[in-house]
Amino acid sequence: MRITQKEISRRLGVSLITVSRALNDTGYVSKELKERILRYARENSYVPHRASQVLVRNRTHRIAMFSSSLPTYFWADIRKGMNVAAEQIRGFDYEVRYHTVAEADSKAYIRKLRREVKEGAEAFAFANQRIYDMDTIFGLADRAGIPYVTFNVDAPESNRLCYIGSDYHAGGRLAAEFIGKALTFKPASRALVITEEEREDRFTDAPNINSERLSGFLEVIKSNFPALTCEVEHITTPLQNERMDTQISETLKRRRGKVDAVYLIPAFNSVFLDGLEKLGYDRTITLLHDLDSSAMHHLETHMLSAVIYQNPILQGYYTVKTLEHIVESNRRDKMEGIEIISNLILAENRNLHRNHYALIT
Repeated sequence: MRITQKEISRRLGVSLITVSRALNDTGYVSKELKERILRYARENSYVPHRASQVLVRNRTHRIAMFSSSLPTYFWADIRKGMNVAAEQIRGFDYEVRYHTVAEADSKAYIRKLRREVKEGAEAFAFANQRIYDMDTIFGLADRAGIPYVTFNVDAPESNRLCYIGSDYHAGGRLAAEFIGKALTFKPASRALVITEEEREDRFTDAPNINSERLSGFLEVIKSNFPALTCEVEHITTPLQNERMDTQISETLKRRRGKVDAVYLIPAFNSVFLDGLEKLGYDRTITLLHDLDSSAMHHLETHMLSAVIYQNPILQGYYTVKTLEHIVESNRRDKMEGIEIISNLILAENRNLHRNHYALIT
């Protein structure tokens, strides 16, 4: 049974209000008496009652998350997890804000961040994305003395306290294992990998998700499935540009009937699946990353063989819970991160993401 403030008061022979003031730092208590109360509470493993703390502090804690806006379906799932966690801590006077910033608009990003600093945000979470000036963004948080974590894409060289997200290299390895094993008994099999060419308009050398996935994929193919021939095709269009439709469809058209598997790395799910359907890739192993409505539909019709799913719902949820812990504990030292393990989603378990959502509600 945990010790209470009332018990501390009785054992030390001081008033209950004095104990409360010392533990919550809300009024005058002599230095010697305060140290005596705190030491006794510490030695007897006193745990403050959360609801009582809320009443005492009488103010709202604000935390904020920042990411890009595309692909919309992915960040919408991040927001789902964030909303579940935000609802859980709302009763403890927490306000959670999530800012999705237009692609490559560092000025808007910095404006939003400065506004959060000015309005008293106590902890931040950043997706470390190459299309923004992350050095300036991290530096702004550092100068303001506000702790932050990274989610979705890490920045280990920054002053972030921890990372919440997936290992993208491992995601590529998982894709290779699936395709390699699916084609084990097919002689002279060939796989097409579609990825995005390195962009020149990046601001920083943040990790390149597509490159990490490709590296992991090729590493496993080379070591475990050397008989499988892989061809890598690069597209050159940014995510929001409609020209990607033509590039992907033309790539699929050129390779039709010449490959046994197609692996899409960047987030062009809808146009990729539309191309597969129109060109008749129904007898080909097909694989991509992350679930949207188009991917769910094509899993059901078996036009899509599998999805590597990195659980954005859990990312959003655990990011908020980590920020809450940082604020509550006033923590400033490095913490152990939370790795969100990627899952292989097939037609048979396509509703797995709903289980993740249910588990955290």
